[in-house]
Amino acid sequence: MVWLAFLPLLPYLAWLVWAALRHPIPLSYNWRSLWQRKVSTLSTAGAIAVVVVIFVVVLSLSQGISRAFVSSGRADQVVVLRPNARVELNSSVERGQARILKTNPFLVQDADGPLASCECMVVKLLELADGSGSTNVAFRGLEPAGVRMRSQVRLVTGRWFRPGLPELVVPQKMVGRFANLGMGKSLFFSGQSWNIVGVFEGGGSAFDSEVWTDVEMLMQAHRRTTFSSMLVRLHSAEKVPGFVKFLDDDKRLKLEGKPETEYYAQQTEAGKPIQVLGNLITVILTVGAIFAAMNTMFAAVASRTAEIGTLRALGYRRVEILASFQWEALMLCTLGGLLGAGMALGFNGIQTGTTNFETFSDISFAFTITPNLMGQGVAFSLLMGVLGGFFPAWRASRIPVTEAMKGG
Repeated sequence: MVWLAFLPLLPYLAWLVWAALRHPIPLSYNWRSLWQRKVSTLSTAGAIAVVVVIFVVVLSLSQGISRAFVSSGRADQVVVLRPNARVELNSSVERGQARILKTNPFLVQDADGPLASCECMVVKLLELADGSGSTNVAFRGLEPAGVRMRSQVRLVTGRWFRPGLPELVVPQKMVGRFANLGMGKSLFFSGQSWNIVGVFEGGGSAFDSEVWTDVEMLMQAHRRTTFSSMLVRLHSAEKVPGFVKFLDDDKRLKLEGKPETEYYAQQTEAGKPIQVLGNLITVILTVGAIFAAMNTMFAAVASRTAEIGTLRALGYRRVEILASFQWEALMLCTLGGLLGAGMALGFNGIQTGTTNFETFSDISFAFTITPNLMGQGVAFSLLMGVLGGFFPAWRASRIPVTEAMKGG
């Protein structure tokens, strides 16, 4: 987090606050001087605002992906996979193993039977609605119990798929992003037409990136004889470790259990490539913004040497001159930071998607701009103010009085 970058600077920042409270050069003097050079002030603030926007948006991308996966799991549910399989696409669960698991006393029962869903995951290439290309989309085949076990998912329009029929239910966040993906439309694959009979809302979870259908129909279409995974619900979260140990110890099953929350938390690694690229771009732009702030402040020092000399002649010490110009740089960068944080709000809630590098399928999510991220953006601009303003402020404090009085 950007807050950690302030730790080495805390003594210097504390000194600046102390200097502002005790030295008699009013901060209003620095604020007025900024607006004596409107063009350079606004251009520098604009450059800093662009950096802050990119910084906040990159963090919001990573947070949006993390929120999608973290909100997907329940603490009392377990994803059953083949040993050492990181994701469902690389896993397999045989029908005999599934029958044994469904009779396990650990599982919760409801009016329709045990809360256990045999599931199949495949990835299919779908065309984007804007004609810009195509991308992989995850298709999940599941049993009716699987729908009941995802309490964060709700049907928006239409109905759920019926077992034994080639019917699909699609997430609302994908409608409009992909061609022919909407209520009443159909997709053709595996030699038959699949009707879209419903649209659901996944509550910001990873299920907003999946198309759902009947597990048996999906397996038949892809000539699969084994499931990808099973999802089971236990009586409480405290039962999860015992159930996971049971899976490890039972030699008949040879399966591995992962708490659902832990399974989806591992998928947040999908946002790391975006974060790395975004941070690289931010670093490059930050260097430019720091030099822009430094250039503006050096120009201010050069044009105000007579003022600096007057201040020195009136008895102000070098440390007070340094603090005054440093505060001016902080004001300039804070102005850009507040502008950038406000501009970043325009991205909040915008739907987008990227590739999950674990499954190489699309992840649909929304930009998530929070007050904490905006605060980090403004703090980042303050950091640029400290770095970009120190050397000009130091230069101003070191100008000899005689040279400054002559305007040299």
